[in-house]
Amino acid sequence: MNIMKMRKILLTSLFLFIVVFAFADYYDGVINLTGQSLYFGLRTLISTNTNTSYDGSKEHMFGYMDNTNGLVRCVYTGQDWSVPVGGMPNQNNFNCEHTYAQSWFSSTDSSKKKADLHHLFPTNAGVNSSRGNLPFGTVINSNATYVSYNGYVSKRGTTSQGTTVFEPANQHKGNLARALLYFNTRYNDSLNQQNVNMMETLIAWHNLDPVDDQERARNQSIYVFQHNRNPYVDHPEFVQRIWGPVPNDDETNSPVFELTIDEPYPNPFVSSTSIGYNLKSSSDVNIQVYNVKGQLVRSFTESKASSGAHSITWDGMDSESRKCASGVYMIRILSDKAMAAKKVLLQN
Repeated sequence: MNIMKMRKILLTSLFLFIVVFAFADYYDGVINLTGQSLYFGLRTLISTNTNTSYDGSKEHMFGYMDNTNGLVRCVYTGQDWSVPVGGMPNQNNFNCEHTYAQSWFSSTDSSKKKADLHHLFPTNAGVNSSRGNLPFGTVINSNATYVSYNGYVSKRGTTSQGTTVFEPANQHKGNLARALLYFNTRYNDSLNQQNVNMMETLIAWHNLDPVDDQERARNQSIYVFQHNRNPYVDHPEFVQRIWGPVPNDDETNSPVFELTIDEPYPNPFVSSTSIGYNLKSSSDVNIQVYNVKGQLVRSFTESKASSGAHSITWDGMDSESRKCASGVYMIRILSDKAMAAKKVLLQN
């Protein structure tokens, strides 16, 4: 390993240590809460942002926070745009996306919402315009695809129900989900827009695209600028502690039997358990295993699973191939159109 690379790693590690230290006591008053108590506790905690300058927010975002040696990346296409450090782009070509669309704002605190960096991101102006104020969701039939050399693919198209939505690139799904969950928590503005309830999709994206160092650094930069944090970046487990899954009851959200799930067997189990499920139509499938604290311990993905019967087996291991502790776990299966779950008991 060369000296410059080692230096970069050490500087990154030092920065992240400073970040962790900086907010170590920020969550002291809510760290042991769950459910609605945690949700409303976080709302009070993060209500300290006072910035109402949209121009100031854009200058910070383009010129410094999201600027890497004179390049700023579009979150939807992966396109790198040349922007001088401390400068601004030509906004006819490259501009600012309000992830929570301005037309969705409730009347209160509109100037704070418009300037809130936690949901503002740099985007290609044409793609931003194409997204408009569409809700986010999984596109089944795409009428526009935005691709770049960095492997990003975002889509505008219709869901299985025929509703037009915008699906961001996989690289941005978790960031977008945490931005919208923050916005809902901070301002109590709805995540049900144009007859699309985005909550289930956002939670799935949050789990599929975990927080990384770049997102943590961005959260810290925003905290310095506007004096509040996104709690779902600092504590990703808060999402499950507020919105589930609830590990005492089986749960199903399967319209018109799009997804059915069998009882796990064996259950209780020692070495492994299997669950059968049936898809009405072809779909991407994500299988998630949660512990009783609502923490994701393992996930599996099957791309374009065919319609019909399928089965998955969980060996009681976590994502690091470590044996999980004895106890109750929730196995949740999500397709493009539905979700179902069953609880299992692991006995070591």
